[in-house]
Order: sequence, then structure tokens, then C-alpha cells
Amino acid sequence: MTGPRVSLSHAGFHVNDMDKMIDFYTNVFGLTVTDRGGDRLVFLCGDPKDHHQLIMIGGRDTEPGSKHYAHMAFRADSMDTLREIHAKASNETDATDIRTMTHGNAWSVYFQDPEGNTAEAFFDTPWYVQQPFLEPYDLNQSDEDIFKYTEELLSKHDTTRPVEEWRQELSEKLGAN
Repeated sequence: MTGPRVSLSHAGFHVNDMDKMIDFYTNVFGLTVTDRGGDRLVFLCGDPKDHHQLIMIGGRDTEPGSKHYAHMAFRADSMDTLREIHAKASNETDATDIRTMTHGNAWSVYFQDPEGNTAEAFFDTPWYVQQPFLEPYDLNQSDEDIFKYTEELLSKHDTTRPVEEWRQELSEKLGAN
């Protein structure tokens, strides 16, 4: 497939309680407020290459917990970062429904933010497996034990292969080589 080359740059959503949501995303994910448009618009980022990765817009007109998007995901740079986010979500915020799941291609921590939106932090695995794939894992285990556990789960699926092999194939499909 050929066409425009794009990557997701940012996500935006409406919120009921702007201050509470700013506190949540700055504390749990370490994002920084980069700009404000009065009381109704806040831009946040965790990467100096981008002005914003997240936009929160005040004036949400639905009850907290109402579904208006599936989830947003933040890529972590290590399993230790996942553990840190898990701890912050568990101990320092009103996050709910905290759970750890592997998709085979990533180890994830999911939870609901204070307004019921689903947030995910994930760290990539070295594998590809056909999706959907979803299994719980124990983030309290060592990195090595989590790796072995995931590898064992994936050994039962014939679509499992190194992620670099899958990326090369996708690159060829996209005409990006």
C-alpha cells in the first residue's frame, strides 16, 4: 500500500474537571503543560520534539465514565517505567480498574483515569503475534521472568515471530523500503 506516511502525533478529549485531569496526567505520566487556552484548553507533552501529545478541552457534557473513545496509550522506555506508572496510578491518584496485560507484542498497564477514560502505558516486546492477543501478567516479577512467561505463552501461537521480521514485511507492504 502506498500513500501518505503518517504517525499519530497527539490525542485530544473533553474533560469535566480540568484541574483534576491535569494533576492526573502530569503525576502519572510525567507530562508537562506546554500551553493553555484560557480555562478550557490545555496542551501537555512529554517529548521536547512536540508542542503537545495530549490536548484536554474543558466542558465535557457527559457523565464521568461515559465512553467517547476507546483508550489512549503511552509508550514506556522500560519495564521499570511501567512499574513506576503502575505504582503512581495505584498509590497517588484516583485511578481505577488497574490491570496488567500482555498483547504479546507489548506489556501493558491499563487503568481508568479520574473521569473514567481508559489510559494505557506499554513497553514493546521483541515479538509479533496476530492480534487480538490478551493475557494477564505479573508486573511484580523480574523482567527476565516476565520475558520467559510471555515467550512461553507465545510459543503456543503459530503467528509468533520476531517483531523486526514483521516490521520489515509491513515496511514492504507500505512501500517504505
